[in-house]
Formats: sequence, C-alpha cells, structure tokens
Amino acid sequence: MRAFVKLECKTEYHGVYGQQLILECIVKPVVVDVTIITVTWKRMGAAAANLLEYHKEKMDLTPGFKFAEPSWNKKNMNVSLLLTNTNMADKGEYECMVTTDVGIATATTSLSVTAKYKTPTMSSIPETNIKENTDVTIFCNSTGGHQKWLIWWFDQFGTNWTRSAELVAKETDDGLFSLSSKFTVLKATSSYRNYTCEVLNVNGAKEGMASFVIPFVSRGEGRKGDNVDIVSTTKWLIPVVAIGSLIIILLAALLFFKRCSAQRGYQTDTRHDQDVEAEGLNSNRN
Repeated sequence: MRAFVKLECKTEYHGVYGQQLILECIVKPVVVDVTIITVTWKRMGAAAANLLEYHKEKMDLTPGFKFAEPSWNKKNMNVSLLLTNTNMADKGEYECMVTTDVGIATATTSLSVTAKYKTPTMSSIPETNIKENTDVTIFCNSTGGHQKWLIWWFDQFGTNWTRSAELVAKETDDGLFSLSSKFTVLKATSSYRNYTCEVLNVNGAKEGMASFVIPFVSRGEGRKGDNVDIVSTTKWLIPVVAIGSLIIILLAALLFFKRCSAQRGYQTDTRHDQDVEAEGLNSNRN
C-alpha cells in the first residue's frame, strides 16, 4: 500500500526570526483521484508537540501553524506547513505524516532559525556640555541577535579600541541576545571626539554600526556661561554697594549732626561765662 504514495519534502530549511516560513511537503501519488484522510505535522525532540492535525474533515491547529494553502481540502496534495511568525523555539526537526486512501507516507525536515541584531544605539555619560579633559564613558547597545556576537570600537582615525572596552551579552526570554558594550575615553578632548561601534557576527562580518560624537560644550556657550556668572554677580553686588553707600551717608550725617550739636553747646557755655564775668565787673564798679 505504501508504494502507491510518497511524500516529497526538502530536508533542511533556514528561517528568520519574526518572519513567515513555509515547510514544503507535497504528496506524490502514483494513481489518480487520491483522497487524503489524515495529515499530522509535529515537532520532534525535547520540545515534541503536534502542530497541525487533520483527520476526516476535522482540524486541530496550534497557534502560529497552519496549512500553507489557505483553502486546503482533502483533494489538495500540497500539505506544506506555514509558520506565521518564526521564533527561536521553532528550530529543530519536524515530521509530516500523511494517510491517504491508497497509502501512508512520512517525511522529516530540519529547521534552523537566525536573527539579526538591530542597528546599535549609542549614548554617553556625561550626556551633554562635556568639558575638555573629562573622562567620558560611551555606550553601544544592540538587541535581537540569535548568537553572542561582538562589538568593536574605532575612533575617527581608525584606531581599534576594542581591547579597552567591556562587552556583556545576555540571553532574553525569547531566546535572543542583547549586547551592551562600554568604552571610557580618558581625559577626552575635542581632537578625538568621533567614535564608532560595529556589531560583528561569529564570522567577523559587520552586521551593523553606529557613530557617536562626544558633545563637548562649545566655546561660545562657555563664554556665555561666564557672562551669565558676571551678570548674576552684578545683580547681587549692585544692591549691596547701594546699601553700603547709604549706610555710609547716614553715618556721616549722624557724625556731622553730633559735631554741630557739640559746637552749639560749646558756644552756649562760652556766652554764659562771658555774661557772668560781665555782671561781676559791673558789680565791682558800683
């Protein structure tokens, strides 16, 4: 009975994370007018599971898996499986078994899944208005890869600073990896302000890159800041000088008033003594 039908499938597939993928399998009967009774797609190995089951008009589908033919029916010999959103967990070996009214056929295929890292993003600490000869730490981050790749560092003159950088790779819940690398520029100057990080795969090929310019404070902003300090100083210094001047004027006026009062008292006493002496002389004459 097996001799009347066979199942043709590719032996190997390569999927991309987040994309659709079709595992092609075609029933090849040696007679005409064949009817399919049962189709079973399953994933083998430790994560074994039935992904699609069809039996006599009844369909049982696992979310994310279905027939590649939208209007598939029991007369359709194309029993290919569609993965609507390929994940890292989907990699492994698959088995397709078909039962027809003229025989049974089974075939296996394997699936590998790759994922490309996203374009890296860069930042720094301090973030802005960095002064000359300040230590600056630059960060380069990328996510979404399926393996622990590398991040290389270069300055604007092409010097490789990777050995001076630190790289941390972490596996995320979805089976992908995130890369985080940091590189510290000691006593950074505006002569060396452009830096680039490159994401390299296991074969050393560049998969992504980003550039970063250290945001030094501009000379104009520096002078502006100095002017702001001068203006701020002037704002509080002027009232202080005015108050101090007023106090000096008041003290001088008070001193002048006291001197005038003292002089009046002295003149009054002198006149009184002169009057007394005059009265005495007049008495003696009499």
